[in-house]
Amino acid sequence: MVQPGSDLHCVSADLPSLACALVEAEQRLPRRAGVTVVDLSGEQWLASGAVGTVRAYAAVPYAMGLWQQLEPRLEAWLQLLQLRELEPLLVPPLPGVDMLLRCLYLAEAVSEQRPLTVLLPAPGEALALLELARTGPALLESLLEPLLAWWDQTRQALSSLEVVLRLKLPASASLRLDASWRQRLERLAALLAPEASWQLSLALESSDPQARLLRQRFSAISLRGFMPSRVGLHGAAADQLVAQRPGWWPEDLTATALPDSPDALALETFLAQPPCSACPHLDPEASVLRLPMPGVDKAQLDVRQIGAQMVLIAAGQRRLVTLPEALQGQSCSGARLEQGWLELRFS
Repeated sequence: MVQPGSDLHCVSADLPSLACALVEAEQRLPRRAGVTVVDLSGEQWLASGAVGTVRAYAAVPYAMGLWQQLEPRLEAWLQLLQLRELEPLLVPPLPGVDMLLRCLYLAEAVSEQRPLTVLLPAPGEALALLELARTGPALLESLLEPLLAWWDQTRQALSSLEVVLRLKLPASASLRLDASWRQRLERLAALLAPEASWQLSLALESSDPQARLLRQRFSAISLRGFMPSRVGLHGAAADQLVAQRPGWWPEDLTATALPDSPDALALETFLAQPPCSACPHLDPEASVLRLPMPGVDKAQLDVRQIGAQMVLIAAGQRRLVTLPEALQGQSCSGARLEQGWLELRFS
């Protein structure tokens, strides 16, 4: 079941009504009543009074609050770019900004209160959000820090021209995250690590008895580096797929048929199931790393090694896996994908 001590339980469903019903059902589980819910749907799906304490993400108010914090630090940059009169409410929507804001909102909520239940948007968007939250600190180190270091060097090289051109080139310090925000993002990334105790409950539509589309969706989940704790199926083929699970379905991941109309008892029973225990496993003596990769098609999988990173490519998507220290310096000598597990051998 969703453990009483779980710091983070994330819920996502194809149907908004089903996602909300799952969150409401969790509140009725023993010792989970009253757990704060963070609504990251972006559309404030949870009705007022449906559960106890709800923190709902609202894009514009949250963005404006962040802008008020950042504007003093960015004053020199705004002056340089002649944007001192910038009106943030008139800035057109920028791709990816809303996803980043949701990630920051979740990091802030996690730093202030736990345990939490998180109502996520539909699974595709939810997994992209979780992936960003998990990789945020690494992105800062690999992309932002080198760029800021380059700017510091460039600024120093141009210092003699500042007087001539009457320019005041800002230092990079104002663009760096302060320590508190960096710690929040690092804490969130640690909570979402594959070996951490957080849980992810998904409710997916399944109308195809052959489960072709369902397999593609599981493949996308695997290639984002996630493994659901429990999966509920609804739709025309749900009962059939639960009775006879596809061969690629993970052995220790139970499948549950959920009613199309939310049923309180059925949802509580679903959430009470023990979470799937499948996670990356290292056998240091045999130099073997095993990764759960349900849904991935063996014929489409391309495995490459670049230094201490394994690059897994399938169906147009990519997953990066950092090798454990015990395997760094070794070369991948073979790969085998069987029954939803990818086995990587090193020598």
